[in-house]
Amino acid sequence: MVVDIDKLKADFERDGIAVVKAFCTPSECDAMRCAIHELVEGWDPSEAISVFRTDSDQVGAQGKDDYFMTSADQIRFFMEPGAINEAGNGLREGLSKHEALNKVGHALHVLHPVFHRYAQSDQLRTLVEALGWTSADLVQSMYIFKQAKIGGEVTPHQDSTFLRTEPLSCLGLWLALQPASEANGCLWARLGSHKEELRRHFCRHPTGDASHPEVMKFKSLSSKQEALVSDGVATPHPATQGFVPLPVEEGDLVLIHGQVDHLSMPNTSEHSRHSFQLHLVEGASAGVAWDPGNWLQYPEGKPFPKFERQGISRLSSSETTA
Repeated sequence: MVVDIDKLKADFERDGIAVVKAFCTPSECDAMRCAIHELVEGWDPSEAISVFRTDSDQVGAQGKDDYFMTSADQIRFFMEPGAINEAGNGLREGLSKHEALNKVGHALHVLHPVFHRYAQSDQLRTLVEALGWTSADLVQSMYIFKQAKIGGEVTPHQDSTFLRTEPLSCLGLWLALQPASEANGCLWARLGSHKEELRRHFCRHPTGDASHPEVMKFKSLSSKQEALVSDGVATPHPATQGFVPLPVEEGDLVLIHGQVDHLSMPNTSEHSRHSFQLHLVEGASAGVAWDPGNWLQYPEGKPFPKFERQGISRLSSSETTA
């Protein structure tokens, strides 16, 4: 595979979104799906009931959840709201654990060999550096299931809301592991919105309670709220707010600027929409500072991982990339 890097950069700079077609092969996508299946097989849902939300209940769901807040350097499992029984203490009757998950995060790219190999591949590093990141910190990864029938909406948001740096530098790498269409909840983006200000920061607030010293809240950063966009609010139809759909095939890689508005609609279809997402920011050696108020913090003294530059190739043939 050969990438036209000049066109890709032009698309990305204009729209805040760009797509690399067939970045991964079917066999590579299959390897990631098999790897996550094995992880879920070994997961015991009774160990922790943690639900992931992006709607108006997000602060309540994640902001006080220690299982989520301490997951930066761990592999942890987060369920769909529609997968939990009425008592809130287990899976809905008739639903298997493989059908219940919203995502697995947030250090797959560090702790699991299959995802580590992808994240550390020469192809990915070369692409990131060609886009202008010179000292990238690989801060977060997530395997997103977008389950058939119950895959929840991801409301409009900017990734830098959650992964803020000074200056802003977040880049999302969204890899489709299954075809994504409007029917099963593909991405939608408001093209060019990365040129607007960051509106909110999901940040730590002290409570004064020694047993639970911090909670997460949204802090407003800009008075220029776009008239047609409401962060964290369910969307009647994204086209009415200026969003366009981004259907992609298995193996396509979507580049997402940290300030671009994007979302995905609920998946009410019979087909899941798996994806693997890696987020990076520019590192301190490039003069960029990680916000100490971000929810995602590694333990003190433990640095974020970087590209290891060990000549790792994830491709099994003689294919080449940018």
